[in-house]
Amino acid sequence: MNWIRISQILCVFGFVKEFRPNEPFIFEYLTHPPKNFTSVQVTEEIYPIATYSNFATLIIVFLLTDFLRYKPVIILCGLSGVITFTGLILGRSIAALQFVEFFYGFYISAEVAYYTYIYAKVDKQHYQSVSSYTRSALLFGRFITGAVAQLIVAFKWLDYHQLNYLTLAGQVVATIWSLFLPSVGQSVYFHRKEPNELEGSSTQVIIDDKKYINLSLYKKVQRAYYLLWKDFVKAFTNLYIIKWSFWWAAASCGYLQVLSYAQPIWQTSIKENETIYNGAVEALYTIIGGVAVYGVGKLKLNWLALGDVILCVFSIIMAIFLFITSWSYNIILQYAVYIAFGVVYHSLVTVASFEVASRISEDSFGLVFGINVFLGLAFQSLLTYIVTSGKVLKLDIRTQFVVYAGYFAVLGSIFMLISVLNTIKLCKKRKKLVLCAENKNNSLVTD
Repeated sequence: MNWIRISQILCVFGFVKEFRPNEPFIFEYLTHPPKNFTSVQVTEEIYPIATYSNFATLIIVFLLTDFLRYKPVIILCGLSGVITFTGLILGRSIAALQFVEFFYGFYISAEVAYYTYIYAKVDKQHYQSVSSYTRSALLFGRFITGAVAQLIVAFKWLDYHQLNYLTLAGQVVATIWSLFLPSVGQSVYFHRKEPNELEGSSTQVIIDDKKYINLSLYKKVQRAYYLLWKDFVKAFTNLYIIKWSFWWAAASCGYLQVLSYAQPIWQTSIKENETIYNGAVEALYTIIGGVAVYGVGKLKLNWLALGDVILCVFSIIMAIFLFITSWSYNIILQYAVYIAFGVVYHSLVTVASFEVASRISEDSFGLVFGINVFLGLAFQSLLTYIVTSGKVLKLDIRTQFVVYAGYFAVLGSIFMLISVLNTIKLCKKRKKLVLCAENKNNSLVTD
């Protein structure tokens, strides 16, 4: 099967999986009949479980994806979506919804198989094209989700509860469709196809390059550990990668927190019987974000020289957006700020991804990106536990957004400091070069 056909099958799966028209109105659904949970119960007892589950399962899912060679985990992703949204329809208690959130966290973790499958199945020369296709399929799915959800709610064709059935249908179709994906015969760490010589390792093996490596399970695990550690050390001993990865992980933490708790703060600004435009906002956000990300990919800037300043400035701008969200009761302004915040994040994380990718080997893309996502989830879990869950701080939703704003302000300040230190270092270097040149000229004149 050629790479175009494989890409088409994967893109259909991504599009259908993203068709979840209940999500733009999920908070409204949970806090109204038939669920009738309070806002505090949703934000402090239900939502945090998905964050913890995503964090706890990501590394396991990443390793399983490589070991099982992608397709089984993609099928599991679809099945976990079916379980999640079936539970959401049937669940009536907090415990039941916590169960739902656990599977939702796993569902999000399992997306790693979708993002990495294509790189194991097509030749490297097609990586850029298939990356574009699969990302576009996801964005188009999210756009259709927002637009359809908004139309259904605006014209009252279905209620919030009935939207869940559309979402469940999408997950069922996605799961069935995933069965048609071609199986993968190799993976990056556990099932390499090319010859390998692991010097100094008990797993050393030399084989014909036309054959698969045939090792015992123990040897495969040992060999995978060696390769993982080698790629990790190679990537994260580079200070430039560390810097961009730190921003990526830290900003992802804040972004995911805002994404999770935007609807609760919007609800505090929506008047009774006022039309809710959550679906339209998500659709608009997807389109604008997609255009912005495409534009950033074409932008030619010296990121080595300007990256720190740009990260500093836009992190502070994101902080300002969140401060506005925390005090404004104008829902239109909140919608606009949410879109702007998301567009800035996606634009900068795109820069971070290609700056990191440009300095690592192709085989370590999944590992490095997975580690950055894992660190972001670790930060988010800690932030959730302290700020959101009510375990440490008992903060209302608006005060929580003040904390998130302060979080991005601190992140911007860190990169301001890095920028200042780099500028001082550059000035000293230039001054030293000028003095060396002057000394050289003086010695020539004396001679």
